[in-house]
Amino acid sequence: MRRRRGLHERTITIIVSVYVVISYVLSSAAQQSFSAKTSLSLEDFQSVLRSNIDNELDKISDEHVPTAQETTNIHVKSRTLMRRRSSIQSTKEDPIKTKQSDHAYTQEDIWGNIVQHAWKVADTTKRDEGDNLARASYADTTLPIPFLVCGHEEHGGIVNFNDIVASFNTLEEKALLISSSNERTCLILSTQSTQAREVIDSFEGSLVAIPLPDVTKIHSGTIDEVLSNGWSVPFRQESETTKSNATALMNHWERVIVVDFAPNIGGMKEESDLLDVVNIIMNDLQDLGEVGWYQKMDEDEKQKYSLDESTIDIPSLSDLFSLTAITNATSENPRIRFWREVFKNGIESSHVCTSMFSTLFVKASSGHYSFELVLNPRDGPPSQEYESSASNPNCVASLIAALSVHPYVLSVKANFPTYHGWNVAQFMDSAK
Repeated sequence: MRRRRGLHERTITIIVSVYVVISYVLSSAAQQSFSAKTSLSLEDFQSVLRSNIDNELDKISDEHVPTAQETTNIHVKSRTLMRRRSSIQSTKEDPIKTKQSDHAYTQEDIWGNIVQHAWKVADTTKRDEGDNLARASYADTTLPIPFLVCGHEEHGGIVNFNDIVASFNTLEEKALLISSSNERTCLILSTQSTQAREVIDSFEGSLVAIPLPDVTKIHSGTIDEVLSNGWSVPFRQESETTKSNATALMNHWERVIVVDFAPNIGGMKEESDLLDVVNIIMNDLQDLGEVGWYQKMDEDEKQKYSLDESTIDIPSLSDLFSLTAITNATSENPRIRFWREVFKNGIESSHVCTSMFSTLFVKASSGHYSFELVLNPRDGPPSQEYESSASNPNCVASLIAALSVHPYVLSVKANFPTYHGWNVAQFMDSAK
């Protein structure tokens, strides 16, 4: 992937830069407080979708959360991949207390903060004149993003998939049915936040919708998987030959991140169209990382760089990702610190994971509704350095988080070969 721009690639001379402190400019509509009847509780959401939100809430409640480096020494599956039954989980369980406050934040409280942040991002995400992913002001037109929409039968409401889709003035093929019953129909479609509010209001409580939060786009267990020894990308500085030892051959299966497009994006006619969209996404992610790296500098260090005016309205990954953006009493929680360290040592570091982005390979899926990012293609060049490569677990974890915040992305997961042992044996036989 070719880098579109790079703050770190600009001439490092002593130039007085104009640093603009960016803050979200929210419309008055974005500041509305949504009542329970127009939003989804954590229990309601968990009954509809299984996602990484369960894993993250578990870890926020834990006393100790390992760093990315510590996590590579274990392979946790049994607990985090189990679906937690909401019927036996009380929102009063696992209270979160901080040193600054004795107030106990429940998992429902954290969910409320995540949903509030999702609305904030939905209200303030646009494409600027330079086609960059940027913050929007009140007068700007925001981008459509994925929403989870549920219609229920109470008060004479609608439960029909077609009726819900029609209410958003979109096509049926641009919506994804999640569940359907006599009492409730839930689907995912992409829309602007203003239109979502208008449709919600028009049904007076029989329709609920929320912007799909970033952490819920990540498949359950994915972060644990990519940080484990069994999945992490082996670092190799030279191309392997047929004389490579058995361990090297066993390690050399392709690590793949599978990304599903949002309903309004997928289904392109040509593979070239898909690759164009993927390039846009990758450029956006690198922009988020570079801005995050710049924001983390102290004032003296910033004087060494000139600030490209085209980046002024671009947010950082830390600004967009819900678990690093929340500012309540849970912000000092070990799991929140974990994510901040992942970004600091990954996409938002000085190397901004350049080797990972430059060596990954894109595979288009049948129908062009998704794509695969191969982090270590067998026929690809080896990475030149560890820190900026996919062998750095912080780069892979921050890549997954960055994909989850993108408005063109519906879901992200890591792919593990089902017949790993057989594939390795075949690969070793062919190398003899």
